[in-house]
Amino acid sequence: MPVRATKRGAERTPLRGSSDVLVCGASFAGLTVARELAGAGADVLVLDRYEIGERQTSACAVPTQWLERLGLEASIRQSFTDLLVHRPKTTARWRLPWAFSTFDYRALCELLWAQAAGARFETATVSGRSAGPRGEIVVHTDRGDVRSPLVVDALGWRRVLSTAPEPVQPPGAPLSRGLEVHPAGTSAELEIWLDPALVERGYAWNFPAGDELRIGAGSFDPRRHVREPTEELAARLGARPDGYQGNWIPHAMRDPVEDGVFFAGDSAGHCLPATAEGIRPAFYFALALGRELRLVAEGRQTRAQALERYAAFCEAKRYAYRWLLRTQRAVGRANRLPLMTGLCELFERPGACRWGFEHYLRICPPSFAGPPPVPAAAGREAALAA
Repeated sequence: MPVRATKRGAERTPLRGSSDVLVCGASFAGLTVARELAGAGADVLVLDRYEIGERQTSACAVPTQWLERLGLEASIRQSFTDLLVHRPKTTARWRLPWAFSTFDYRALCELLWAQAAGARFETATVSGRSAGPRGEIVVHTDRGDVRSPLVVDALGWRRVLSTAPEPVQPPGAPLSRGLEVHPAGTSAELEIWLDPALVERGYAWNFPAGDELRIGAGSFDPRRHVREPTEELAARLGARPDGYQGNWIPHAMRDPVEDGVFFAGDSAGHCLPATAEGIRPAFYFALALGRELRLVAEGRQTRAQALERYAAFCEAKRYAYRWLLRTQRAVGRANRLPLMTGLCELFERPGACRWGFEHYLRICPPSFAGPPPVPAAAGREAALAA
């Protein structure tokens, strides 16, 4: 488990006051929102229980194009163009039409934060919210209350700032569960296991990252524990299960706005069903949200307009999430059937693999990403210089 490096005791001074934009959560989604607000002239405050980059929350792998377009390629640990898919009696090699990379979590977070020039950061545990006297939202933390007219919940699957009645806790909520270990070791192969002997409704993986293996298991059924399959896979690979890391994974999109609060990343259920890929959609939707908030900060639209436009942006992708959820359920039912082996072998054909993965990438395409926004003043200076 991670050791907290954040301040404690007397060093944790009271936190109060206000900001133009308050981002709760300093991982993939929260830092990306702050990045998009760089140079907008807004006072942006980011809160998180942990220091930036302190607590890794996933296997940390993403299509390489996303890292390159966001200027995060310095965080890459290892890149792959093939994916090995293991069935109980056979293995298929899928030649991907685009590269996939594992990365260093702390390095990536620090690179994102460096792009969020001008934003402030404080360690604090967010516990809830209430309405302020002038239409602001009051966010409650263990260090005091902070007010802001623009509040983002990027705190993860718990959806801390929601007051809606729908369940967000397991087992009632639509959540998968995952566990991972990080033993020392090397491998040239990116691998997943669709093996019901390991996980009946789910899959297991080995994502190498330089001198570290990221071995884990995920279950679509939140009632099924995944410690045993994770340790079994590590044993199969001759690795010691060191560095346990587990989390719940939403597999259904949730409302992206609620009572004036914006939700992004796992708190909005943006993790893709079937694959449990959460980093790419966290980038994607956070970029869209950051751009809407930037328009508000620059006086070019109202908060109400930003809420409506961001909700519409998320809604336009809901159909893809529904199809992926159907795929997830089909995989869970078919994992023991020979049909699954046939499908895995089908994707060994270059045309089928290219078609499937290119469609999958288009759900949250890397073309949506771009370099950090240029501050208005810097843009004017560049134009004068030219």
